[in-house]
Amino acid sequence: MNFINGFCLTNGLLKGVKVLVVDNDRDSRDLYAFLLKHLSASVITAGSVKQALEILSWFTPNIIVSEIRFLGESIYTLLNTLSAMEADNGNHIPIIVTSTSTTGTHEQIPDVEFEEYLLKPFDLDKFVSMIINQVQEDVTENFYLPVLVYTNILSTSQGHNRVEFSSATCRNNTKE
Repeated sequence: MNFINGFCLTNGLLKGVKVLVVDNDRDSRDLYAFLLKHLSASVITAGSVKQALEILSWFTPNIIVSEIRFLGESIYTLLNTLSAMEADNGNHIPIIVTSTSTTGTHEQIPDVEFEEYLLKPFDLDKFVSMIINQVQEDVTENFYLPVLVYTNILSTSQGHNRVEFSSATCRNNTKE
């Protein structure tokens, strides 16, 4: 069992969830992919809107995490493509938009809806919680996981320490 800022992150939490990460910053892209893969999500990354559109021709994610600003490209292209895909097949793909800018953020794209917005740098607990909230039906079976919890260290009469563990259920609190 691993914790990031107190959030119970267990392997398998995002099992079955397919994520497309679109970010022109390689470090951000790699961090998100590493974290999500550790939680057993299937992750594909793209460094541009153009690359994301190519990936969407053969990969259908459960959720997209995308930077809002791209040099020489518009996120409108990606969002409009998602809207067209939804109109064709009725499958809505939620999107979490990220940005390093504090100005012109959510209000920058009033005509197109996205589910969540995160200002970088952001709390990884909040990031994972947002993903779980958006793909809840895909992770329900992974929501309660049995774990061993350290409970006590006892000193024996021989001067040795004995560690006690108890069984517990790790509930990932995803509601804000």
